[in-house]
Amino acid sequence: MNNLDLILESIKNKAEEEKNQILDQARSEAKEIADEAKNKASEEAKSIMEKAEKEAATTLTNEEFSSSRKARDIKIGAKNDLINQVIDKVLSDLKNLDEESYKKFVIKRLEGFPESNAEIILKEGMASVFNSDDLKGLKISNETTDDGFIIKDGNVTYDNSFSSIIDYEKDQIKKIISDALFTKEEI
Repeated sequence: MNNLDLILESIKNKAEEEKNQILDQARSEAKEIADEAKNKASEEAKSIMEKAEKEAATTLTNEEFSSSRKARDIKIGAKNDLINQVIDKVLSDLKNLDEESYKKFVIKRLEGFPESNAEIILKEGMASVFNSDDLKGLKISNETTDDGFIIKDGNVTYDNSFSSIIDYEKDQIKKIISDALFTKEEI
């Protein structure tokens, strides 16, 4: 399982936990706004009907379309907020990986990386988890990073921090979360 699969697995698991609560709240807010807009449109239509029935029908149609659009925009905003919350939660969980999971992540990301005399910057407190064979000859730096790891090979830096990986794959990750959380009709 590659790193993206690990991240995607974690995203799917965390997203499922938060899905129903946030969706219910978003649906409730969207319904309230839609109901409020429909009530307003009905009151305006009554007033206008006294003056001109044709003008009232046009106004009502416009208001219904507008409230439908507002409700849709609110629902889309709530879904985007949910997706961003899931990504933030996953990133937070990844930053707090236990030693075994962190070691698996680093070793998996180093697959295919050529043996090198470069330095590897690990998360604070994680250097003792690895032996020299695990790191393909990379020297463990005295520096530390907040999450993931970084390889410095002269002037070249390979950033394998979770935040960088998520930023790089953000569009694909958002699509996967959206597909996992929402049906095609909800999107």
